[in-house]
Amino acid sequence: MKDGDNILSLKTVIGFTGSVSGGLHYTPCGKYIIFPLGSVVVLRSLSAKKQFFLDAGIDKKVSCVAVSNDGRFLASGHETPATFKAEVVVWDLMKAIEHYSNDVRCSDDCVLHVLSQHHKRVQAVDFSCDAQYLTSLGGQDDNDIVVWNVSTGMALCGSPASSDFSHCIKWLNKRNDRFVTCGNFHVRVWQICTSTPKLHPIDVNMGTIRRVMKCLCISEDDSFAFTGNETGEVIKIVIERDEIKPFDEPETCHPRMLGYNKERFSKGVKTVACVVNPSTGNTNIIAGAGDGTVQILNPKLQCIPSHTAKLHGGVTSISLHSDGKSFLVGTEFSQRYSIDISTFTSELRETCHFGEIHDVCFPRESSEIFVTASEQDIRVWSVSKKIELLRINVPNITCYAVDVTPSGANIASAWSDGKIRSFYPESGKLQFMIPNAHGDAVRSLAICNSEGDSKSLWHLVSGGNDGTVRFWRINEKHQTMVHSMKEHRGAVNAIVCNASGSQAASASADGSCIIWDLHKGVRIHALYDPTVFYSVCYHPDESQYLTGSANRKIGFWDAYDGSPIRLIPGGDADITCLDIQTNGTHFVSGGADKKVNVWHYDDGKLVGSGKGHSGKISKVKLSPDQKVAVSVGFEGGIFIWTLNSNSD
Repeated sequence: MKDGDNILSLKTVIGFTGSVSGGLHYTPCGKYIIFPLGSVVVLRSLSAKKQFFLDAGIDKKVSCVAVSNDGRFLASGHETPATFKAEVVVWDLMKAIEHYSNDVRCSDDCVLHVLSQHHKRVQAVDFSCDAQYLTSLGGQDDNDIVVWNVSTGMALCGSPASSDFSHCIKWLNKRNDRFVTCGNFHVRVWQICTSTPKLHPIDVNMGTIRRVMKCLCISEDDSFAFTGNETGEVIKIVIERDEIKPFDEPETCHPRMLGYNKERFSKGVKTVACVVNPSTGNTNIIAGAGDGTVQILNPKLQCIPSHTAKLHGGVTSISLHSDGKSFLVGTEFSQRYSIDISTFTSELRETCHFGEIHDVCFPRESSEIFVTASEQDIRVWSVSKKIELLRINVPNITCYAVDVTPSGANIASAWSDGKIRSFYPESGKLQFMIPNAHGDAVRSLAICNSEGDSKSLWHLVSGGNDGTVRFWRINEKHQTMVHSMKEHRGAVNAIVCNASGSQAASASADGSCIIWDLHKGVRIHALYDPTVFYSVCYHPDESQYLTGSANRKIGFWDAYDGSPIRLIPGGDADITCLDIQTNGTHFVSGGADKKVNVWHYDDGKLVGSGKGHSGKISKVKLSPDQKVAVSVGFEGGIFIWTLNSNSD
């Protein structure tokens, strides 16, 4: 396949990993924002609303992000669940912006260095004021500080951060040889001796105060540091210290705590930022709390009542615009807000899922909207506007599957508490609930056409984690289970119905796909392979079945007797989802290799491929007009792809 033959192009992406502390940034020029999404960093223009993905090919979640004061460099730290090295990637941000402006998609030449020193997780990164040095702080299993030379990518020196876990690190604004760290029950002021080279820390005198410090900011004149803690306080610290002295000389100037606010914030202070009052020249502090409160404190750490806002989700990021008139706020529920400093009015800029997205579907007759299922909620989105139209919250449980009735009057959903719920798409109100639909979680679900059945409004087929497949008759006042079929010995990962609603195909983790007669409640035939089946779909003329599985193969099967026709390599990892065009010419696939692929059905050849996801793709769906494909993944991103006209 040549590049010019690719019939798939990325239109836009919706997503933001809001759980990363300090992950949301303005660029110093104020024209772009930077934020993490899974294992990539996204560069987005505020005017054009386009995105550029900084992907170093590291399949590890981004844990921290920093931008140099001059806007030349970007650093991203990563984490890994195993005991491997966690990387720090240093990017040429100016080149990335140039690629963005020229619509160049590749970010490989934007990588300056990949630094490997820390174990399992990089907790925080920060650049010195002149961008000559970069410091990285390891996570709880590492807890080391390493100072890097940005130009060469070589480690200059390092040291254990403290005897206890450290959370944050910040350089001073006017000196390139000092920085401050904070963590569990400690704050330290560090100085680098470049001739040795060696790090010299001094502990801040905190008196009798013992707090878990989670975040940190430095005043513009480098006189004070402000730390936020889990108890809900902002602590003011004098960070002036002696220059490096011989070990036998006493210290004459020791950093110390000055005070803290008396009005505590609920659920702790997760992020802080310093802002200078232009009229008085005083340094005020913006505090973001775990309960969603954003508050400005004066230099005496007193709350300013007129400057407070309440947002959705704990505040994890605050980034000041270069004009000093507004700032961006990111929350752990992946909401992005803009707040005007003078009026302190908040504006919701963008919203997205904050956890794994498990399913996506279009209404039968509409290509303008689609529905997604994720942790604790279902959301309805506009394709053209790329905005959320409706959110349906069900706290503390996960939605695994979602489908819309042919009339568009119902959104049916499968949940981890074993219940099936149906909602009205206009209001999001609950229409009905089927308790104990499956003994364990309901893993999959499909709505069937109800032709020839006057007793029901529509039919529903569900698959459970226990391997059962159940057929339901739905009418206005009650829901009746017509058949319960138990032949699978593993979780039912996917269910799809034929056009008339007389049959359903279920894909299971037990290595079988079973085709069911829904009217009789019996098996017609089964497809077997020593693998885990993740997806199954009918060819539009229903002469064949298409399957995706853990053996990295896409299977073509004869619908007459269930015999295999052919298997083609589908990618470099598990094939988790499939969908086929209504004319049967092409189909799309997604998998754990994070690629969305377009295939010619008859030839079995790859004709288009798109990369952008930073986690396993859980579902891909074609719009009814066949012009757009939407893919969702475990990183919480929604990717909207354009299918070019030659795919028709």
